[in-house]
Amino acid sequence: MTIKRALPLLLLLFVPLLSGCFGATGVPLPMDRLSAVRDELEELDRLGSGPQAEEQLNAKIQALESEIAQAEQSKDRLLRAQIGRKQLLLGYCWERRGVWPDAQQAYAAAARSEYGSVALFRTVQVAEYAAAEAKINRSDPNLSAEARAEASETLNVQNQRAVKALEQAANFPVGTRTLLRTPPVGSEVPGYWTVADIRHEAHQRLDKYYRDRLIYRVFSFLVAISGGPDRNASYIIAIVLLAVIAKLITTPLSSAQFRSMRAMQAIQPELKKIQEKYKDDKQAAARAQMELFKKHNVNPASSCLPMLVQMPILIWVYYGIRYFIFRFEGVHFLYLKSLANPDVIAIAGMFWPGPLLLLYGLSMYFSQKLLATPAATPEQQQQQKLMAYMMPVLLVMVLKNLPAAFILYWLLQNVLMTGHQYLLLRPERQAAGGPDAPAEPKGGQKPPPPKAIQRLAQGTQSGKKKRKGQERAKK
Repeated sequence: MTIKRALPLLLLLFVPLLSGCFGATGVPLPMDRLSAVRDELEELDRLGSGPQAEEQLNAKIQALESEIAQAEQSKDRLLRAQIGRKQLLLGYCWERRGVWPDAQQAYAAAARSEYGSVALFRTVQVAEYAAAEAKINRSDPNLSAEARAEASETLNVQNQRAVKALEQAANFPVGTRTLLRTPPVGSEVPGYWTVADIRHEAHQRLDKYYRDRLIYRVFSFLVAISGGPDRNASYIIAIVLLAVIAKLITTPLSSAQFRSMRAMQAIQPELKKIQEKYKDDKQAAARAQMELFKKHNVNPASSCLPMLVQMPILIWVYYGIRYFIFRFEGVHFLYLKSLANPDVIAIAGMFWPGPLLLLYGLSMYFSQKLLATPAATPEQQQQQKLMAYMMPVLLVMVLKNLPAAFILYWLLQNVLMTGHQYLLLRPERQAAGGPDAPAEPKGGQKPPPPKAIQRLAQGTQSGKKKRKGQERAKK
């Protein structure tokens, strides 16, 4: 499989990786079960503090551990379905005791169940509380150097645990609810519980961890020069500016890619002759093709490698929007109420791609049609037609869980790239008698091919190599 044929597959593998970080990976807990578990947590809070409360908590811990062990060995589905709830309650009993490691271990197990939306935020609140304690100990001059070093390590570990749990919490579908406690941990009583939107809380808390990242500061700067953070339009303009800057940076790579693809197109007739001549000898056909590439100074891989080089920029922008996502909450654009949410429309209980996503799919389709090269065989022609229709559909379905801010950026990038293609291919359409072609001269003689087409036929040679070749030809 050539690099050119493998590239769409690489893209389809890369895009789900992006959507996996933003996509809805959790299952919302129904409100009746959320209310029921809230009642159980409040009941544990009513035990109060002191030796008697500690004895009751110990008894509850032993009972829950026994019930979890029995449920894990049982084949009863109803009994096994209660494991997640019991692990959540077990974690909160340890939290009430102030034993953070055991509490976080139980919450990690509960996070894999339907109670994950609650367990993840218990992990977050415990981790942030433990990190605050470690931060105080790290700066305490009365402690030994070893104790301060241990506190510093604890601070880093707890911060990483909080960020990981928050990123998982941010992947729940829009509208998912969770429980927050005030004061944050169960060892501090009395306390009270509130129901909160899990995505909003996760984005808000992640924002303080991401502010020192370079791409976050880049977005802040673009928003500032676009009118300031208090204006809704500033965030839209910032995305447009970022798309334009990224396109300017990648323009040389895109130009090289387009020139190489058109050079390959120019030698397609000769490639087809080689394939027909050596159809029974693949090794001879491969040698003849390599000689043809060498003769015309064409590198088959050069049409794909520039696109691969551009992927790190796309990943960088993706993480920038991911880090800046809290600032996009409430930023409306046309029909979208928040660029932090996916562009989806609920129909018959299912989420379908919205207009912005569909517009991106159309731009992807026309971009592929504009860039398509004549196929050497009917099989390749059929493959090109299939990819022209399937790639936009697959991308739209995969991208539907990503924030609308990223979709807007990618749409702008695709429009700029398609415009760039149009300008580069305009001389070729003129030479072929397309809509931009000039009037044919009198006498029935066709105009000579433009110099741009001659350069395309020469492949992707550097300027120095081309001049040397022209000088040798003159001699």
